[in-house]
Amino acid sequence: MRGSITVLLLWACVVGVGCMGPIRVPSVLTALTRPDPSLPKLKTVTLSQRSDLRGKSRNICIITTASLPWMTGTAVNPLLRAVYLARRKERHAVTLCLPWIEPAEQHHIFQKGVVYERREDLEHYIRDWVRTHLGFSTSIKITWWEGIYLPAYGSIFPIGDPSLSVPVEERDVAVLEEPEHLTWFHQGMKWCEAFSYVVGIIHTNYWSYAINDHQSTLPARIGRAYVLKTLNVWCTRSYCHRVIKLSDAVQDFPNSVTMNIHGVRNRFINIGASRVHRPWFGGMRFSKGAYFIGKALWAKGYTQLFNLLKFYREATGVNLPLDVYGSGPDLNLIKAKVAEEGLAWTFKGPLDHAHPNTHEYKIMINPSLSDVVCTTSAEALAMGKIVVCADHPSNEFFRTFPNCQIYKTDVEFCHQLAHSIATDPVPLSEDDRYRLSWEAAIERFYDSSYTSSHRHRQLRVDRILARAHNHMASWPILRETGPGCGKPKKAPEPTPKRGGEAVSLRTFGMLVVLASILKGPEIVDRVAEALEKVGGVDGAKERVGKASGK
Repeated sequence: MRGSITVLLLWACVVGVGCMGPIRVPSVLTALTRPDPSLPKLKTVTLSQRSDLRGKSRNICIITTASLPWMTGTAVNPLLRAVYLARRKERHAVTLCLPWIEPAEQHHIFQKGVVYERREDLEHYIRDWVRTHLGFSTSIKITWWEGIYLPAYGSIFPIGDPSLSVPVEERDVAVLEEPEHLTWFHQGMKWCEAFSYVVGIIHTNYWSYAINDHQSTLPARIGRAYVLKTLNVWCTRSYCHRVIKLSDAVQDFPNSVTMNIHGVRNRFINIGASRVHRPWFGGMRFSKGAYFIGKALWAKGYTQLFNLLKFYREATGVNLPLDVYGSGPDLNLIKAKVAEEGLAWTFKGPLDHAHPNTHEYKIMINPSLSDVVCTTSAEALAMGKIVVCADHPSNEFFRTFPNCQIYKTDVEFCHQLAHSIATDPVPLSEDDRYRLSWEAAIERFYDSSYTSSHRHRQLRVDRILARAHNHMASWPILRETGPGCGKPKKAPEPTPKRGGEAVSLRTFGMLVVLASILKGPEIVDRVAEALEKVGGVDGAKERVGKASGK
């Protein structure tokens, strides 16, 4: 009876309406049972053993979507993670894979007039930055993958396969910084087959950006957000063994844990340590009031900051002076709105957060709701300041610190800000300083990367999803409109086709939908086994035809 039901379900899929392009089901089944000879041979050890990064040296490759001197989180934090991993007692061999974009495109993301003609020059700058800001040199290996900057996305995307920038013998552990971003258009080797263990780290709340894009209509925003949410789950499930969310501000992901695995540079911690005691000749530990630092985008907290300080003025009669550091595309609009309302903001321009000009501030206000984990809040806490921030998942890690003042409503914001103005920050304890450090962040990374799974490879449904996504990414419409458009000479080589029976992609998609509806991979296993038993789709048709008397 169960076999008849399986065949009927299969036939319902086969006769589904439409065909968006054939794939080869026996080829999928072959890939699931026999490894591709072009991929490195993986040891037959469990995922639990592969995920344990403590106690022995491993080859760890960190692939990210941005590079210095673009001072964005996905450029700075992966670099620091690589540097501190290489300093561990395990003596890991760490490779940092960075995007390289052509000099003609670098003006989009680097400071005005900064251009690097050669990769060697940019690598020299990165190593010099580490030496200057961390106080020591690093021995990490730096490699490059070909990228292209797309202004419509405001991001760099791969041209070709980034995994090819890592030699086969070094493909052990891969850390994909922004795995969804790296794999939306991925056509290369499947990451979980190219590397023995793959960890994805979620940096960006793409759902928030899509749903709050006020340049689009509401129906368009909702549709785009849900498509993006589904695609993110698909990509991470296909290409990652483990997903680490920096906070629960982002959507849910399969095989995920939530942990802040970022730290702050020792420079910020040292600044905080110097502020524990009052000056010898008297005076205050902090001589300035409140400030805000962040990219000048309304979505980066400026909308909330504007509304909150406007409410504070109405509630208390005090027009709070605020120094604002940062630059960005919305800067002129923000200045005009602030001037129109008459708020006492002073715009200071962009500045490194560790610059001496920021040391004297006592209060940092950070009302942003779009961050996953706000690095500037961690840095301010490390410097011994009071941080006033919203009751939001992105601030969950910080609320355990005594100087973090959380508010839920506009009224609570006023109370917390008034309390912060009237009191001194609590000196950070040794334990709190350690929790903010990169040494502690690496320990949390080890814990979060570990899985207790005793499987030797991904679930069958995950491997099928990876193959389906890889096939879809090669569609002409995506090749012509996605990253690399206009540069076919750099596109990845197509995967060799194997013989097999053609089935519509709609049919294949319906099989995957069945798996998700039933909350488990067993339906895909059953359908695959049924296909093999009855001799493929033609055999299934023949059986259903006989049963119906045709």
